[in-house]
Amino acid sequence: MILNKYQEVMEHLTVSEEMKNRILSNLSTETTSKEKILVFPKVKRYVALVACLAILLVGAFAANQFSKKPVVNPPTDTDGIDTAWGSTQYSNADALSRASGIPIKELSYLPFKPTTILYQDYKNNLVEITYSDDSQSITYRVSKGKTDNSGDYNEYKNVYTKTMQGMTVTLKGEAQHIYLILFEHKGYSYSISSSNGLTEKQVEHFFS
Repeated sequence: MILNKYQEVMEHLTVSEEMKNRILSNLSTETTSKEKILVFPKVKRYVALVACLAILLVGAFAANQFSKKPVVNPPTDTDGIDTAWGSTQYSNADALSRASGIPIKELSYLPFKPTTILYQDYKNNLVEITYSDDSQSITYRVSKGKTDNSGDYNEYKNVYTKTMQGMTVTLKGEAQHIYLILFEHKGYSYSISSSNGLTEKQVEHFFS
């Protein structure tokens, strides 16, 4: 379009050849300059767009990495829990018996309904089940060999033996209450201690 206007003007003007060449050179330079002005901003816009996309991608990747939860291996079922007083605690009598190698089962009778039951291995051939509620407890122990494993060193006025289930059972207590039961069976020693005391009839229930 610029060249057309130039031709119209040139028809009415008389210029030297040197002036024509100068005008054409200037027009050529102007056209090239305008083309650059039109193209260069587009390139800058594309570069800016690519840079923005790159930033967004990097940010999304980083957010995804930080949002991932750490991989946690599931806990192994070891059952035994070491306690502060040097014993290992188990969840039930079967687990205690398997871990210790000492045969121990739940007592078949209890004079009260326990709210807490503890199963413990003392690592010296002694295992224990303690039944308790808010006001009383019964401790049942089994150990290898022939010994008094109760840990009860009180001197009781009433100490006597009675045959129950073909076994000689030692009973220790005061007045009408029995606090300690001792017996042996097949190379193991057994003890049952009561904090509140038992009647002889209640003791018989342990062996029925």
